[in-house]
Amino acid sequence: MKLLGHHHISMYTKDVTNNKYFYTEILGLRLVEISINQDNPSMYHFFYGDEEGSPGTLLSFFEIENAGKMHKGTNSIYRLSLLVESKEAVQYYKERLQQYGIKTSNVNFAGEAGIRFMDYDDLEIVMIPNNGKEIPGSWKKNSYTSIPEDYQILGMGPVEFKVRDAQKTTDFLINTLEFEYKNAQFTLNSNGLYSNIIVTESDAPVVRPGRGYIHHIAFNIVAADFDTLIERLNALEGNHTGIIDRYFFKSVYYRHNGIMYEFATPEPGFMRDTPKTQLGQQLNLPDFLEDDREAILSKLKPLD
Repeated sequence: MKLLGHHHISMYTKDVTNNKYFYTEILGLRLVEISINQDNPSMYHFFYGDEEGSPGTLLSFFEIENAGKMHKGTNSIYRLSLLVESKEAVQYYKERLQQYGIKTSNVNFAGEAGIRFMDYDDLEIVMIPNNGKEIPGSWKKNSYTSIPEDYQILGMGPVEFKVRDAQKTTDFLINTLEFEYKNAQFTLNSNGLYSNIIVTESDAPVVRPGRGYIHHIAFNIVAADFDTLIERLNALEGNHTGIIDRYFFKSVYYRHNGIMYEFATPEPGFMRDTPKTQLGQQLNLPDFLEDDREAILSKLKPLD
């Protein structure tokens, strides 16, 4: 079994309109999919990423209009990072964010000097330079943004977990998922930052979800490796979901030591039913929910 890196990471937002403005207009990502939470179709589910929505570039958000304030804590996916090509690109975003009234602060994260900032839901984001390290060949530049190519966001970087029992998560990442521990990070490719996990031990109170909460992290896995993954998960405590068809990919979910993991396939992707030029322009439903489109739309607020 060989995980390929991050697939996507999923958060809560209180307002998808403001969320869309932040991630497309300010950060320059592309909205590649407007869909619904398949487990709760009255809830929007937006995906942002590169030009084609490639795995590893994807940030996804569930809209929960009555979401309250999140109280950060342990047993959580604490923060995510985004990769840009260089320190010059970090500086570009620092100035750009300040122009939009977004406060930034300098931070050292994953051994790199970067910046830290919050989105409109108080989700903490770190931006660091990739500095020529390896990235997936599938990642694309985004021709649908005005941000110059040299400064554009490449994709996801290291993600930080905070847990009360770091050894338990360490054993899972190394023994079950085949991560390597190097330079205080867990990685699937020691020549890149795009797959990395940082685990910090903390005895703080457990996180209380709210807007800006990171619900789960998804790893990229080829479908042929599902049997091996499920065999390994079966040997552990707790239950997994088995394979679920999410239409745009197939997934397995499993909670371990307070962290919700998803394992998602790269295929078929968001262009299975939509041309690249039309991604993110209308509500897409999987085939098995299409007959319920009118009922679903009646429960969703109109989008601007």
